[in-house]
Amino acid sequence: MSSQEAAKPIRKDAARNRTRLLAAAREIFAQHGLDASLDEIARHAGVGTGTVYRHFANKQDLAAEVLSAAGQQMIADAEAALLIEDPWQGLLFFCETTAARQAEDRGLYQALSGRGETELPGRLWPKVIEPVSQLVHHARQAKVIRDDAEAMDIAVIFALLGAAFELSTTTPDLWKRYLALLLDGLRAIDRPELPVAAPPMSQFEATISTAKAPRSTTK
Repeated sequence: MSSQEAAKPIRKDAARNRTRLLAAAREIFAQHGLDASLDEIARHAGVGTGTVYRHFANKQDLAAEVLSAAGQQMIADAEAALLIEDPWQGLLFFCETTAARQAEDRGLYQALSGRGETELPGRLWPKVIEPVSQLVHHARQAKVIRDDAEAMDIAVIFALLGAAFELSTTTPDLWKRYLALLLDGLRAIDRPELPVAAPPMSQFEATISTAKAPRSTTK
């Protein structure tokens, strides 16, 4: 057996381990956010922590690769929204789809809000701004949103949804209520019934403490 042939199983093992690490990281980051440790990801993948470092320089490098696909999907969602004939439905599709992805993926939400020391916001937002600006422009022209609404308002809406995203593990659909409330402020007409009931007052302190939680750092 040549040395080249002997190396083939090693390359296959390395590729398999990389695939397992990426799958494990997607699950762990989505469930626990970017504070999850490499040890935790390695255990979930069924490999040693040393194996992680043979494929990724650090946790930020791993997170960047995991979140890249999610970021590209967000761009695709914005572009798909432009193809919807009804301007309000296009804007609604983008906002609901993007909010749902962040509620389901804690790591994605944290990265997009500037946590975790990833480069995702800087690479992603400029590519999203143009189609979102077009969505807002079309909706203004159709007189379905306020004349003074701007694309930046959409970005701020997602920032304001942060507390609801943080609570998504215990109240998965809570973001729908607050997205509806925030979008209602943009609408010129047709304010629909809120889709989800408000949380009970017994959760008030927990909600406030979550909203005021300090931003985490990735080490």
